Amino acid sequence: MPVALTDALRNEYSLLFSRMSLRPERMQDIDRIYRRIMAPGARERYFQVEQETGVPWFFIAIIHNLEASGRFDRHLHNGDPLTGPTFHVPANRPSRQKRSYTWVESAADALRLKKFHKASDSQWTVPDIAFALESFNGFGYRNRYPHVKSPYLWSFSNIYTCGKYIQDGVFSEIAVSQQCGGLSMLRHMIDSNNEIAKFVSAQPLMDDDQDHTQSFPWCDGPEGEEVPDMPAARNVKPYPGRYLVFGIEDDEDVRTLQQRLVYFGFDPGIIDGDFGEVTERAVMLFQARSADLSGEPLEIDGVVGPSTWGALFGPLSVRGQEKGPDILKAPASVLSEAVLAIAAREIGVREFPLGSNRGPRVDQYVTAAGLTPAGRHAWCMCFVYWCFEQAARQIGMPNPCPKKASVHMAWQACQNAVTNGRHDLTVVRARDAHRDPSKVRPGMVFFIDTGGGTGHVGLVDSHHNGALETIEGNTNDNGSREGVGVFRRSRRKINQINLGFVSF
Repeated sequence: MPVALTDALRNEYSLLFSRMSLRPERMQDIDRIYRRIMAPGARERYFQVEQETGVPWFFIAIIHNLEASGRFDRHLHNGDPLTGPTFHVPANRPSRQKRSYTWVESAADALRLKKFHKASDSQWTVPDIAFALESFNGFGYRNRYPHVKSPYLWSFSNIYTCGKYIQDGVFSEIAVSQQCGGLSMLRHMIDSNNEIAKFVSAQPLMDDDQDHTQSFPWCDGPEGEEVPDMPAARNVKPYPGRYLVFGIEDDEDVRTLQQRLVYFGFDPGIIDGDFGEVTERAVMLFQARSADLSGEPLEIDGVVGPSTWGALFGPLSVRGQEKGPDILKAPASVLSEAVLAIAAREIGVREFPLGSNRGPRVDQYVTAAGLTPAGRHAWCMCFVYWCFEQAARQIGMPNPCPKKASVHMAWQACQNAVTNGRHDLTVVRARDAHRDPSKVRPGMVFFIDTGGGTGHVGLVDSHHNGALETIEGNTNDNGSREGVGVFRRSRRKINQINLGFVSF
């Protein structure tokens, strides 16, 4: 399927490049390639081709590494030997039939064939380079396996994990490219060479959602006919501002989702707007094979939030949703807001001595929950209760949080309260939160069963697409329940909470 360089595609390239990091275990290989490119004899040849075509020398070097492993006895088109015209695609190049060719004349022909020589200096931004690289290699990944970011561009970086054409027309989901991607090489070049860094500048995001498809030289078809835009880049569908989950019926946003899944080759069943089991399975399969806009794997939960929607519809579709839907930004109640403010001021409190479950402030948490500090108690629930006690006094209301030091006893007390008709708290059990993450709001208390009759508890400070930022007591940087202080953590996921959440 032909592809055009739309604003949506420009933004995709720019965002991924800005979030790219090179894999540490590949840095030695990347630097070895860079030093080979920068060798005087190699750069001289790249400059010769630049003078003949106007194509930047470093872009030629990147293509040369990808197609011919940097060998100067090979055609730039596809790595075939220079002892005759090419015999792989594109075959019979250069067009003038000879017994052999110089590397410079062959390279110039390869670049002219793709019309790269028609581009001006202003058309060599990061998105332009990315599109030129992808067009040189072909759009097989984008058109047939969109869940794989092309290794031709992104291999050796965090944007690419696996999936590869192992020969013409044969794709493997588990094969991993052992070749440095073109944009990974460009990233290292920019970091290492001021000349290249000054020449290349990433295209900024557009100020509106209109399609500004531009006819760059390499957007033309084989006969010079302009290529139509692909459906993936047209008519950006903005994120609806709510989670799409199992059980929604006759919904226009679900219908849009189903159509998009079909476009990418995932069968959601009948396009009817009903989010049933078949649609949920299709979503989970897409998530299993896809990454979010930062290149990180998607949660395989069958829930369509901003991250999954962005992976389906592109970065423009989730503009303004960086911190999640508005409903997920506000605390669940005035009390919850006050609790979070108090808890935030406690971040940095530490046990003294570390590992003792004691300390001046820790003793206050434990005492508030009705225990004697000398008992050296685990104090995560004591911290939560203390925060609610302080906030309730500040507002002038009774503290609705159960006065329990035990995580399991507090969780059971909350469930009993709801059963007995109390309306000042809401319990969201884990399975319901996993099914619909929009039920989890800032200010809620999460409860985890850690096994053996023990547990852990903390406060939800913010929530985005199933990822939680929390404030927790008796923890540490890795989230242990036997920690040494009050920490803010950003590694909890809703589907890791195995008891549930309570809103007071």
